[in-house]
Amino acid sequence: MNWHCIQHQPNEGPGHVAEWLEDNGHSLAFTKLFEPNPTFPAPADFDGLLILGGRMSVGDEAAFPWLREEKEFLQQVLRTGKITLGLGLGAQLLAETLGGEVRPNPEPEIGFWTVRFSSRSLEHPLLRGWPEKAAVLHWHRDTLTVPPAAMRVGMSAGCATQGFVWGDGVIGLQFHPEMTREMAEQLMLSESHETAAEQEFVQTAAQIRERLKSVWKGRKLLEQLLANMVWLHEDEAGFLAQG
Repeated sequence: MNWHCIQHQPNEGPGHVAEWLEDNGHSLAFTKLFEPNPTFPAPADFDGLLILGGRMSVGDEAAFPWLREEKEFLQQVLRTGKITLGLGLGAQLLAETLGGEVRPNPEPEIGFWTVRFSSRSLEHPLLRGWPEKAAVLHWHRDTLTVPPAAMRVGMSAGCATQGFVWGDGVIGLQFHPEMTREMAEQLMLSESHETAAEQEFVQTAAQIRERLKSVWKGRKLLEQLLANMVWLHEDEAGFLAQG
């Protein structure tokens, strides 16, 4: 498959997604919105879309004018039925585009917290092989509501909606299974988290470092999800070819 990645800031790259795609023979091209004059591809130029996170909010169009163009691009992509994965801000952008709401979460959720996945969502082909729960890395202050006709993926103690699936091949995840240990360290540095105090759903830098070995749990979820997405794409392609 040919994948395209929308990246919002330099320190939040595709991480484990890029590693899995390369290891499994898929290509990955980029639109880097922090670079001068970014351009979006035509939907016909890729098979799967990856939308990454960022510290901005979906409503920050005055500070980041490219958000308007990105939202228009997502509308086009969703109309085509492309396989699509949004992470963090990417999930929030997808939710808003599909008619959901993005708003401040009651409390920030930063660190490794357990997500419980709904039994109904685990029956969806995209989540085939996922466990009932997993401790994964979170880093967000906003949350989203489940868009119309979508299904909630799961919840944590600090956030009622940890993601959604829409249709057969669109999924948004509030947490960050793509992040490597190095990316988590860079994020703590860029967010000046070294001196952050512990809160109800915010772990300190030291607490996060103690749990960084747990990134493999998020990576396993991600790898299974990507394999399911590729399988669905190939299955659909085979069906269309037979038709």
